[in-house]
Amino acid sequence: MDLKEARELIANKALWPRVRDYLARGGEMMDFSRPENRLVLLDAQTLIQVKKWLDALAHAAEWKIVVEGEKVRKLREEYPGIYPDVFRYLPYFSKFDLSDQSNSALVLFLLKLKFPEAYALCFS
Repeated sequence: MDLKEARELIANKALWPRVRDYLARGGEMMDFSRPENRLVLLDAQTLIQVKKWLDALAHAAEWKIVVEGEKVRKLREEYPGIYPDVFRYLPYFSKFDLSDQSNSALVLFLLKLKFPEAYALCFS
């Protein structure tokens, strides 16, 4: 990062406070102009929800056949607000390999659909 890029980062009022807090917590300096790198700036609750959504998308095919009441209750408890809603979103993700949760395109598409504030931060 050169001086001009550093000044642009500091001038970004939406991004700089998060970068500053991330670095103060012991995070390492990286190129925050790349949207994939901005994911580390999201709050812990959002990251947990994104991870749960990625898990739900990866397991949705096997969850479709779950009909036992106990298993359904357990899934609803473990994935509140996600199960059974994940089935409505599956068609949007048909072009992705859902087992590859490290695919940045998949993560960014999920952010766009379900987490617009996080998406705005990553692409501001």
